[in-house]
Amino acid sequence: MAKNNGEPRQFRIDSMISNFFILLLIPLLAILGFKYFDYQAPPEVSFEVLGDKHMANAMLKFRNNTAGDHTYEWNFGDSTALVHEKSPIHTYAEHGDYTVTLIVNDRYEFQESIHIEKIKDDEPVVVIPRIAGPKQVYVGTSAVFTCSAQGGSSWEWQVDGSSQMNSKRKSVKYTFTKPGYKTISLVVDGNREFTAQKKIYVRVKPTEKHKITSAKKSDGEIEKDYIPETPEVYQVFKEIEKEIVKDESLPTDGELTVMLQQIAEGVGDKEKFLKYFNESNKYLMARCNGNLMTFEAIIKDVEGKNILIKEFSTERRNSTNIVNVTIRYKKKRGSKND
Repeated sequence: MAKNNGEPRQFRIDSMISNFFILLLIPLLAILGFKYFDYQAPPEVSFEVLGDKHMANAMLKFRNNTAGDHTYEWNFGDSTALVHEKSPIHTYAEHGDYTVTLIVNDRYEFQESIHIEKIKDDEPVVVIPRIAGPKQVYVGTSAVFTCSAQGGSSWEWQVDGSSQMNSKRKSVKYTFTKPGYKTISLVVDGNREFTAQKKIYVRVKPTEKHKITSAKKSDGEIEKDYIPETPEVYQVFKEIEKEIVKDESLPTDGELTVMLQQIAEGVGDKEKFLKYFNESNKYLMARCNGNLMTFEAIIKDVEGKNILIKEFSTERRNSTNIVNVTIRYKKKRGSKND
């Protein structure tokens, strides 16, 4: 009978098994680490209506308050086409209640209901013209263009600024004699502020020889003309868009430096100063004199003090989003609270 020396049996893990688990664990940790560091907080999606009158046929300006660079999709709830601008302008043809939906990055959604009032009897009716017609035609072929907007009593049509295509009717037929891009213009009721312009492409009609040559080519060899979609352009809309961009743009570093200096002297607008940073990036903190500080704490530290600002610099992703701020200042003698 074998003697039992009383020592416990030791459990050993084979080196191949341990190496297998280590190799399996490394990519899992890498994936988890990538997801952790790649995570970004979802944007706060919101908008507001800036139009003075929420009435049918009146221009409504939608200000997008979503910070950062994103993709946008607007649905105005009136069966019109989706819009992908950041802060669009829209006009409702009929009065009633509508639900406006803004979708950011194809997943984050914000909705708001809006009531559009009926046009008053004494309110002048402004028709926003829309041009319906082909986007390409052949030389020598007639094309019909129609004003698809409701209302109006007179319509003025032109092509490329000439007087060749001038009609008082809602629809007009025109035959193009030369190839290339042509601009169709439409004015309704003499209101040139809302002149609609739409580009079309006039092509040379292919000959029988050209058809035979093209038929011999493979599908990948046949060249197709690029005909871009060209929506109507209104000068008044362009001016309003410029106003919105101007309102949304952030002040320069020099202007922010002056604002902080004025706050220290007790004559600055603290709320306006904070707004530029909180609305741009609500998680933003400044590296102030080597330490991370909130902008509220910076104001509290400098208010009523005699300071010398040595540096105020920002890093911006675009005209509406600040991602980094560096501030250096020195408190001088003679502060009010000293």
